Amino acid sequence: MEKVILLADDDCDDYDIFKESLEASGCQASLFRAEDGATVFDFLKASDKPRPDLIFLDLNMPVMNGWQCLARLKNEPAYEGIPVVMYTTSSHFRDGEIATDLKAHGLITKPSNPRILTEVIKRIVCTLGTDDLYQAVKDAQLITQH
Repeated sequence: MEKVILLADDDCDDYDIFKESLEASGCQASLFRAEDGATVFDFLKASDKPRPDLIFLDLNMPVMNGWQCLARLKNEPAYEGIPVVMYTTSSHFRDGEIATDLKAHGLITKPSNPRILTEVIKRIVCTLGTDDLYQAVKDAQLITQH
Protein backbone atom coordinates (compact mmCIF):
# COMPACT_ATOMS: atom_id res chain seq x y z
CA MET A 1 0.00 0.00 0.00
CA GLU A 2 1.35 3.41 -0.96
CA LYS A 3 2.20 5.67 1.94
CA VAL A 4 1.51 9.39 2.09
CA ILE A 5 4.39 11.64 3.12
CA LEU A 6 4.05 15.34 3.86
CA LEU A 7 7.26 17.37 3.75
CA ALA A 8 6.97 20.77 5.41
CA ASP A 9 9.88 22.80 4.08
CA ASP A 10 10.02 26.31 2.64
CA ASP A 11 13.07 25.53 0.47
CA CYS A 12 12.10 24.36 -3.05
CA ASP A 13 15.55 22.88 -3.67
CA ASP A 14 15.34 20.78 -0.49
CA TYR A 15 11.93 19.54 -1.62
CA ASP A 16 13.27 18.55 -5.04
CA ILE A 17 16.21 16.69 -3.52
CA PHE A 18 13.90 14.94 -1.05
CA LYS A 19 11.52 13.94 -3.86
CA GLU A 20 14.35 12.48 -5.96
CA SER A 21 15.69 10.58 -2.94
CA LEU A 22 12.23 9.24 -2.10
CA GLU A 23 11.83 7.98 -5.67
CA ALA A 24 15.29 6.39 -5.55
CA SER A 25 14.51 4.70 -2.22
CA GLY A 26 12.11 2.24 -3.82
CA CYS A 27 9.49 2.87 -1.12
CA GLN A 28 5.96 3.19 -2.42
CA ALA A 29 4.95 6.68 -1.31
CA SER A 30 3.25 9.83 -2.52
CA LEU A 31 4.95 13.07 -1.52
CA PHE A 32 3.15 16.30 -0.75
CA ARG A 33 4.64 19.64 0.31
CA ALA A 34 3.65 22.33 2.76
CA GLU A 35 5.66 25.56 2.65
CA ASP A 36 5.37 26.30 6.36
CA GLY A 37 3.76 25.05 9.56
CA ALA A 38 0.49 26.88 8.93
CA THR A 39 0.19 25.23 5.52
CA VAL A 40 0.56 21.83 7.22
CA PHE A 41 -2.76 22.48 8.95
CA ASP A 42 -4.36 23.71 5.72
CA PHE A 43 -3.30 20.39 4.15
CA LEU A 44 -4.60 18.33 7.07
CA LYS A 45 -7.96 20.10 7.06
CA ALA A 46 -8.48 19.90 3.27
CA SER A 47 -11.09 17.30 2.39
CA ASP A 48 -9.46 16.60 -0.98
CA LYS A 49 -6.04 15.73 0.52
CA PRO A 50 -5.07 12.34 1.93
CA ARG A 51 -4.11 11.99 5.58
CA PRO A 52 -0.31 11.73 5.80
CA ASP A 53 1.25 8.59 7.24
CA LEU A 54 4.30 10.65 8.20
CA ILE A 55 5.30 14.30 8.34
CA PHE A 56 8.89 15.45 7.82
CA LEU A 57 8.99 18.88 9.43
CA ASP A 58 11.69 21.50 8.88
CA LEU A 59 12.52 23.73 11.85
CA ASN A 60 13.15 27.08 10.20
CA MET A 61 10.11 28.17 8.24
CA PRO A 62 8.17 31.42 7.97
CA VAL A 63 4.67 31.98 9.40
CA MET A 64 4.78 28.98 11.78
CA ASN A 65 8.12 27.32 12.47
CA GLY A 66 8.66 23.60 12.97
CA TRP A 67 8.60 23.70 16.78
CA GLN A 68 5.31 25.60 16.81
CA CYS A 69 3.82 23.23 14.26
CA LEU A 70 5.01 20.12 16.13
CA ALA A 71 3.61 21.36 19.44
CA ARG A 72 0.25 22.06 17.84
CA LEU A 73 0.19 18.71 16.02
CA LYS A 74 0.85 16.79 19.22
CA ASN A 75 -1.71 18.80 21.18
CA GLU A 76 -4.59 18.30 18.77
CA PRO A 77 -6.27 14.90 19.18
CA ALA A 78 -7.07 14.67 15.46
CA TYR A 79 -3.38 14.83 14.54
CA GLU A 80 -1.39 13.63 17.57
CA GLY A 81 -1.10 10.09 16.17
CA ILE A 82 0.64 11.14 12.95
CA PRO A 83 4.35 10.35 13.22
CA VAL A 84 6.55 13.43 12.85
CA VAL A 85 10.27 13.50 12.10
CA MET A 86 12.00 16.84 12.47
CA TYR A 87 14.12 17.48 9.37
CA THR A 88 16.64 20.28 9.69
CA THR A 89 20.08 21.62 8.91
CA SER A 90 20.67 21.96 12.64
CA SER A 91 22.88 19.39 14.32
CA HIS A 92 22.64 20.91 17.79
CA PHE A 93 22.17 18.26 20.48
CA ARG A 94 19.51 20.32 22.26
CA ASP A 95 17.27 20.25 19.17
CA GLY A 96 17.08 16.47 19.44
CA GLU A 97 16.06 16.74 23.09
CA ILE A 98 13.38 19.30 22.27
CA ALA A 99 12.07 17.07 19.47
CA THR A 100 11.76 14.17 21.91
CA ASP A 101 10.13 16.37 24.57
CA LEU A 102 7.54 17.52 22.01
CA LYS A 103 6.83 13.88 21.03
CA ALA A 104 8.47 13.79 17.60
CA HIS A 105 9.74 10.41 16.46
CA GLY A 106 13.18 11.97 16.16
CA LEU A 107 15.30 14.59 14.47
CA ILE A 108 17.21 14.05 11.24
CA THR A 109 19.95 16.43 10.16
CA LYS A 110 19.58 17.08 6.43
CA PRO A 111 22.41 15.20 4.76
CA SER A 112 24.32 16.99 2.01
CA ASN A 113 24.85 13.72 0.13
CA PRO A 114 21.73 12.61 -1.81
CA ARG A 115 22.70 8.92 -1.45
CA ILE A 116 22.67 9.27 2.32
CA LEU A 117 19.29 10.99 2.15
CA THR A 118 17.99 8.12 0.01
CA GLU A 119 19.16 5.63 2.67
CA VAL A 120 17.59 7.71 5.46
CA ILE A 121 14.28 7.89 3.62
CA LYS A 122 14.38 4.18 2.81
CA ARG A 123 14.90 3.25 6.45
CA ILE A 124 12.12 5.49 7.70
CA VAL A 125 9.45 5.43 4.99
CA CYS A 126 9.69 1.71 4.23
CA THR A 127 9.24 1.05 7.97
CA LEU A 128 6.05 3.11 8.31
CA GLY A 129 3.18 1.23 9.86
CA THR A 130 5.42 -1.16 11.81
CA ASP A 131 6.68 -1.26 15.38
CA ASP A 132 10.18 -0.64 14.02
CA LEU A 133 9.60 3.03 13.12
CA TYR A 134 11.27 4.48 16.23
CA GLN A 135 14.32 2.26 15.70
CA ALA A 136 14.43 3.16 12.00
CA VAL A 137 14.49 6.86 12.88
CA LYS A 138 17.28 6.28 15.41
CA ASP A 139 19.26 4.34 12.79
CA ALA A 140 18.70 7.16 10.29
CA GLN A 141 19.89 9.70 12.87
CA LEU A 142 23.15 7.79 13.22
CA ILE A 143 23.66 7.76 9.46
CA THR A 144 23.34 11.55 9.27
CA GLN A 145 25.76 12.14 12.15
CA HIS A 146 28.74 10.68 10.29
